[in-house]
Amino acid sequence: MIRTKMMTAVGVAGLLVGAADAQTVISNAPNGQTINFFGKPAAANQTFGQVFTAPITGTLTSFTLSLTGGVGELFGGVGTWNGGPTFATGFWSPTNLYQSANIASTGPQAFTFTPNVAVVAGQQYVAYLTTFGANLNPNASTTMVGGDALPDSYFVWKNAGDPHDGTQWGYTNRSLTFGNALFSASFSGAVPEPTTWALMIIGFGAMGAALRRQRRVSAKIRFA
Repeated sequence: MIRTKMMTAVGVAGLLVGAADAQTVISNAPNGQTINFFGKPAAANQTFGQVFTAPITGTLTSFTLSLTGGVGELFGGVGTWNGGPTFATGFWSPTNLYQSANIASTGPQAFTFTPNVAVVAGQQYVAYLTTFGANLNPNASTTMVGGDALPDSYFVWKNAGDPHDGTQWGYTNRSLTFGNALFSASFSGAVPEPTTWALMIIGFGAMGAALRRQRRVSAKIRFA
């Protein structure tokens, strides 16, 4: 019995030892275009974002969006998205998952954030920049850097107000679509390394051998 328990512990250890964080990145390249206009309400849209589909179940560790100029101050965020994988109307971000502190926006810049929030493979989310509640330069407006196509992803915007207040975001105007922002995101998720699989096989084999020996000993005692 003691030996069997020891072998069980070996098998469990084989399951736990050797797991590594696999890094998965989705990104596109600049397409030479910009998306107008981001910044102060009445002069521009207050929130620009990129809807993306999580490639793995794990953690969104970082994302990056880029502007061609400064607006004074902004922050980044990530939220759930209740739309589909292609363009449509009437959808928005119901739940805020991450919001950065306000940061300075003084010129052309790539903004990288580290939300470290849980995501589920196949589910859609929106990563965004917003000036909602930030201190802006007077009549500040700029453009977002556009990017090539990404699978099940697209650019979205919100004219004004809280990004998660329940009102729909825009991402199509009849036949006109804005494609994608220049966007990259990194994800991590624990996956077994080859040594882990080897330990698992050895551990389960040892457990099976121990159980077979225990049955033989019991049989000898029973019929002695």
